[in-house]
Amino acid sequence: MSTIRIGVAQVPQTTSIEKNLDKALKYIEKAKSKDIELLCFPETHLSGYRVGVLTPDAPCKADELAHALESVRSKCAELSIGVIIGTETPNPGDKPFNSAVVIDEYGKILAVHHKSKLTPKDALGYAFPDTGPTAFTFKSIPMGLVICFEGYRFPETARELALGGAKIVFHPQFNHVMESMKWKLPVQESLIVSRAAENQIYFVSANMCHPCNNCRSLVVAPNGLIQEASVLTLEMLLVANLDSELATHAFLKDDLETMAKALGEV
Repeated sequence: MSTIRIGVAQVPQTTSIEKNLDKALKYIEKAKSKDIELLCFPETHLSGYRVGVLTPDAPCKADELAHALESVRSKCAELSIGVIIGTETPNPGDKPFNSAVVIDEYGKILAVHHKSKLTPKDALGYAFPDTGPTAFTFKSIPMGLVICFEGYRFPETARELALGGAKIVFHPQFNHVMESMKWKLPVQESLIVSRAAENQIYFVSANMCHPCNNCRSLVVAPNGLIQEASVLTLEMLLVANLDSELATHAFLKDDLETMAKALGEV
């Protein structure tokens, strides 16, 4: 299998795990109605983000989050659809991890990724894990996962995944305009495009929905062209068909023919 139909849910999040879960379940059903095979939600969707939604010292509601995640897993199994969903993971004796969980179409957890690169504000609310980017395989296609800042400002994270064979890298994020941050929008979108083009992979970025969004949700093809893009501030579902054979990792190989094709020289 080389093709896959993916979805990106640009949805709002609240301080209520119950409300966030309800939104997730509705979008999983909506995605299934559009024949999506793997749906990606934004960073910390279930829990709410500790920079802009929660406060950094808010309690980690471990039992509620576990129940919410189990509900998502059950919905995946019921509808035969895969999901990548942001949450947070309890970390005994310390701040929680900012996490994203990959669930397959049987409701099985394929991977749990903890955000390894934190902004100064992130670090007030989240712990640093001793991990890097996370690789996983879904329906025989090698994929990878990075969260927000670590995908934007640390190109080595996507490069590590590409070198490991990842054809598609997912990038849950939470970005809205804070004071003196409007300049970031074109910068952030150019970084997303760069991650795809420099590695010749698909880069799929899922931002939340906010009245002051600071980055669109984007599906960028291996050639660096934007395949699908959301509308800033609008709640919506992106749908894209991805052909993993187009993710050639051309610039990571000592293969002039593959590189020439990627550059359009032939």
